[in-house]
Amino acid sequence: MFTPKIQSESLAETHCAQRKRAVKRPAVARKVISGLTALAVAISLFGASAAPSYADRQGDNLAKALAAALILGVIINNVDKNHHKPKPEPKPVPVQHPRVPGICAIEIESNDYGTVSVFPERCLREEGFNYRLPDCARSVRIYGERDRIYSARCLRDAGFRVDGY
Repeated sequence: MFTPKIQSESLAETHCAQRKRAVKRPAVARKVISGLTALAVAISLFGASAAPSYADRQGDNLAKALAAALILGVIINNVDKNHHKPKPEPKPVPVQHPRVPGICAIEIESNDYGTVSVFPERCLREEGFNYRLPDCARSVRIYGERDRIYSARCLRDAGFRVDGY
């Protein structure tokens, strides 16, 4: 059977495309195939028991091997094929460490530390950052208004995610 090649950017896209294209047999067809297989096993067992038995060791071993192969085929054919069903997507896990909004970062030149990134409390609150902030803030005036600023290290040490700072 020829299957056309699928062009995709990633392995996941290829997998999804092939899964959509896979031919699925209807439940009735699977039941009919299972029934026919069971019927073939039953007929072969009845046929083997109706035949006269001889004290032939080689023939006895051959009959046992055929019966075992037929039984194994029935078992393999009737195994539940749940592994082909797509697994449900996992629900997103809530973030354990809240991320500080990077839009609030202000870079300040310092004589001792070089360039330092700080986060004003007013900006954090305006961006919806409603978590309890640590006690490591410094009071400053920004554009003439009093505010408290937090260094990136201070927020990181308090358990917040400060990406890129």
